[in-house]
Amino acid sequence: MKTTKWSTLFLCFCGATTAGLMAQDTRNVTEPITPKVCAVLRAPLKSAADGPVLGDTADEQNAESSRETTTLQTALLNCTKGQAVELTLGVNPSFNAFLLEPVTLPANVSLIIDGGVTVYGSRDPSRYQDNSDHAQGAICGTVGEYQVDRGCLPLFTLRTDNGIYGYGVIDGQGNRTILSGDNQGISWWDMAFKKKNSSNEQASPKIINAGVAGAFASNVVLHKITIRNPPFHTVGFGGNGFTVWGVKVQAPWTMPNSDGFDIHGSNITIYDTTVAIGDQDIAISTNNIDTSNITVRKFRGYNKGGITILAGGDSHLTSNLLFEELLFTGSLPSVVGTTVNGVTEATLMQPPYSLQSYAQALPTSTGDLKAMQITTNISSSTGSKPGNTISNVTFQSVCVQDIVRPINIVPLSPFKSTDNLPAIAGVVFRDVHVLPPTAQFPKTNKGVPVTPAAAGGYGFFLQADPSRNYYNDITLDNVVFDDVAQGQTSLAEITAIGTAFTTVNNVYPPILNNLNNQAAASAAGPTLNLDSNFYAKATSVSDPSLAYACPAKPPFVTGELYLTLGRTLPLGEPSSLPTATINAGGSVTLNAVVQPIMSQSTFFNPKGYNAQPGLLAVGSPALTNPVEFYEGDVLVGTAKLSANGTLATLAIRHLKPGTHVFTARYPADAYYDATAFGSVTVVVRDWPRSSPACGPSGEAGCPVPAQQ
Repeated sequence: MKTTKWSTLFLCFCGATTAGLMAQDTRNVTEPITPKVCAVLRAPLKSAADGPVLGDTADEQNAESSRETTTLQTALLNCTKGQAVELTLGVNPSFNAFLLEPVTLPANVSLIIDGGVTVYGSRDPSRYQDNSDHAQGAICGTVGEYQVDRGCLPLFTLRTDNGIYGYGVIDGQGNRTILSGDNQGISWWDMAFKKKNSSNEQASPKIINAGVAGAFASNVVLHKITIRNPPFHTVGFGGNGFTVWGVKVQAPWTMPNSDGFDIHGSNITIYDTTVAIGDQDIAISTNNIDTSNITVRKFRGYNKGGITILAGGDSHLTSNLLFEELLFTGSLPSVVGTTVNGVTEATLMQPPYSLQSYAQALPTSTGDLKAMQITTNISSSTGSKPGNTISNVTFQSVCVQDIVRPINIVPLSPFKSTDNLPAIAGVVFRDVHVLPPTAQFPKTNKGVPVTPAAAGGYGFFLQADPSRNYYNDITLDNVVFDDVAQGQTSLAEITAIGTAFTTVNNVYPPILNNLNNQAAASAAGPTLNLDSNFYAKATSVSDPSLAYACPAKPPFVTGELYLTLGRTLPLGEPSSLPTATINAGGSVTLNAVVQPIMSQSTFFNPKGYNAQPGLLAVGSPALTNPVEFYEGDVLVGTAKLSANGTLATLAIRHLKPGTHVFTARYPADAYYDATAFGSVTVVVRDWPRSSPACGPSGEAGCPVPAQQ
């Protein structure tokens, strides 16, 4: 079957100002422009693999975080509208970290976090304590009844015309021990395992929150930033106007409730974004507001919950959602027989991990992984909440591999007879290609491979309630599940109850055109659970060669390339130039931000899915090779990843007149394939270096502000 080179298809958006995206979002969305800088703060701390380098007592940590937070909050308040505070490296680039407590961005003021910089969140729950009425008495850093999204302020609060920009990292330190309170000495993540029943929740902070019920946000931007190790949910948005562009989110796949984006509202675009976490990549709900006009394009989801539409709890509508050019995979870079983050395979087989097989260390090890999901009600301690109306939803141009449930439209719990039933109308799956499972996709039972060894299979689940005249309206348009081998389908199970099907152009395997016939089951086919389905229209074509073209394998490295003028990053300069115009003899610096796509934290979940001995998220191995920089096909230099371990820089000096196009490449290593990325352009004008306007040195070549 036709394949496409992955780096070309998904990684080369660096610096491009894409024309307005034609989609469900009614705004004319283009790549956000970094605001002008009103103040520059240099990083006061160094960082190590486990966090900022300073004393580990609460007093030492809090003294530092309080000082830095006050400095930043003051700088933000002193900005004029439309400006931003820039957080940059120290004069010595080894100073690359900030430690902050909750920060609120004033209206129309933003934050820039430069490449190579990490902003760490405080580990002291008392510093996040929310004493507003919304908290309802919940204590941050504790486990109690109904405390989800209560008790803790987010690390960053955004509301009106705010943004967070830059190629830096925000690290919530969810993997580090808490410094005070009832749970002092365990991590934010460990709190997840102290819940005793469904009504107990953890009061833990989000990384970013924009808008809550009664105080909705508007015109919020997240641009290029990486967000790691959230204590709980990662980003929340409620309101009108939200643009997420080139953002990366990372947490171990075994960390519960680490949602990537929880969103409700209208006019939302998520573009060229990667999420690899332990719950829903994107969770879309109503939450007391109609949710509509959402576009998600060029999205990569690695493991766990995928894109989920939560239909339940109120009477508001969900409509006009477009999800396009999507990749979902549950696999990791191969780790068998190697040392990962200093831990050998033999060590992982011993306590406390007691790993029985590498299936337990991979997201594919449970039956809980989804790619495209609609939950038609929401469970609560008192039963199910009724579903609402969902209409005009399209998933198109989709590649899925090693995800147990690529398509999953089911209630979380049985509907009660008194529930108002949902309405699911106009849900389209177009050009969806589910690739054959890889060797990292064994058939498992709660994380332990079945004996004898067997290949895993996919499930396809659609469930309504025809006894109460509730049907799901689903269109399958060129949907293909590849075979494992000749004559052996990768579909292990199909549940279709109360579905009104329309199939268009092509579906494969042929059973997808015959789900109104329980007798269609065969010994070589999937297990069928069918009831009350019918076809409004059906195609006669069932041809796997017509499948949407997918990459041969997904990438596990992400790279960004941008320019700065001169030999170093000048204070106050925009940190994301895609092009620059300079004079002959001048210099530019190529900046490559490169990192693993998936979490670098190894995390053992002792009670995950009731598996014995539990489940393990093996952190992605570090990148060790230098980054290569090219002009055309010519290697112009290499640079090691330094600062916070994500940034490689190379000064290009004494440039000659003409147009110079530079790209970057991370060469293959023991874990990762080679990844080519980025394209930046430097136009060099043939002006003499001794021009009076340049001054005597002409070092920067009289740079002219580039148009962004």
